[in-house]
Amino acid sequence: MDHEGLFVKAFLRSEKQARWAQFLASAKRRREILDRLNHDLPYQAALATVIPSHQDFPVELERLLRAKGAGPTCHVMVAGLKLDGRELPLAEALQAICLQGSGAVLSCLPGRLAYYRPESPDAGILLERLPH
Repeated sequence: MDHEGLFVKAFLRSEKQARWAQFLASAKRRREILDRLNHDLPYQAALATVIPSHQDFPVELERLLRAKGAGPTCHVMVAGLKLDGRELPLAEALQAICLQGSGAVLSCLPGRLAYYRPESPDAGILLERLPH
């Protein structure tokens, strides 16, 4: 399974998983579902940690994600940017999503570690599922 499929299965509430997986895989519906990243990602709250504002900057986020096991690249999900659906260096992806205003997800370890940044820059969210 790919980054996106594992992200949906690991971090989204069960009643939303099928729709999100279907829409992400559809060229016609992908944009529609990605627009929801702006304010309505149905993640499992038990797997989420709000990033303190003093750490919610690209350099600090990269340090935090690397400490949690992230590698040098990540998979990007974001509406309206050419970065969507691509593997990018982690530092470059963080810089890009922190500068733009749309919601985004960076999948760092498939199904285990991701960073969600809603449209409003109130606070980013670390999504983490520890291995069994």
